Amino acid sequence: MNFWSIAISITAGLGLGLVMIYFKDRDFSNVFVLSLKDFTENMRKGQLIDVRKKIIDENDKIKGARHFTPSKITSKNVNIRKDLSVYLYCENGKLSKRIAKRLSKKGFSNIYVLSEGYKNYKANH
Repeated sequence: MNFWSIAISITAGLGLGLVMIYFKDRDFSNVFVLSLKDFTENMRKGQLIDVRKKIIDENDKIKGARHFTPSKITSKNVNIRKDLSVYLYCENGKLSKRIAKRLSKKGFSNIYVLSEGYKNYKANH
């Protein structure tokens, strides 16, 4: 082995170790992905939030949902209660999962995400 292969191996090992330490205490057990049926049956029991980047038409969202952009919902000044369940949806479910994890880190509990997002809801309603 030459010097560079040893140096690369050590650097990769240290990098992996740092990543493992960073994610060690992350607990996302309070983030749940719900089917459309479960989501629609329970979404009125908490705060219904649309986290899509843009809403083209105000009628193009689930009735009763509040809209927050991704940057707004993860800011410090967001007006969401931590003591109530949070029901999130985006266009396809991917963004809302990431935001749910961020909210979990901020101390929110019982965060529910609509599986496959608004496109799933619109296709069935």
